[in-house]
Amino acid sequence: MQAAPASGAAAAPVVRLAEVSKSFPGVKALAGVSLELRPGEVHALLGENGAGKSTLIKILSGVYAPDAGQVEIDGQAVALQGPAHAQRLGVATIHQELLQFPDLTVAENIFLGHAPMRRWGRIDWETSRRRAAELLAQLGASDISVDAVVGSLSVGNRQRVEIAKALALDARVLVMDEPTAALTAHDAERLFATVRMLCGRGVAIAYISHRLSEIFELADRWPTPTTTSW
Repeated sequence: MQAAPASGAAAAPVVRLAEVSKSFPGVKALAGVSLELRPGEVHALLGENGAGKSTLIKILSGVYAPDAGQVEIDGQAVALQGPAHAQRLGVATIHQELLQFPDLTVAENIFLGHAPMRRWGRIDWETSRRRAAELLAQLGASDISVDAVVGSLSVGNRQRVEIAKALALDARVLVMDEPTAALTAHDAERLFATVRMLCGRGVAIAYISHRLSEIFELADRWPTPTTTSW
């Protein structure tokens, strides 16, 4: 486990959930959950199937609105209107099933929906390719061609493309849902290095996994009975 800062006050949370609850017909998925995600920290989320992890992720990413409680970003209460709204506020999610277009290139996937534009509303593909290459280089992924078709890549490399997309959106919070579930051991180690690099840049990471070895290796904090009730 990474050590917490040895001195000084803890950084203010980028995202805070306060006493959040969510119910569906016949099921109470979350009951009074509180959570803080701080810059430069990996906060692990653990729990058996049905514990509410997926519901919590969807509240963080703007898919669901809580029935009770409050979501705060930078200390301000917000009512997230959907994933695009959450992304504009700096919250990106890497889902276990990667949300990509396999027939498009790496650069096209990274900048889909927010590509640099030329005059007269035309996409600036040259700038898109250059910026995509720069983002991949920041992740130590220069071996991935920005012109490669995403569907031709390994799962590990597709995940690196998805993280580059989050960086392109200026994500300050990255939610990672079971990110090593389909990775080889080599790709998992490469992912851990990326997570550490992102933390060094001040990104707050919510890391969902059922693999305790990963939690002990990466996490700075995880929920306790005093902070959550799910």
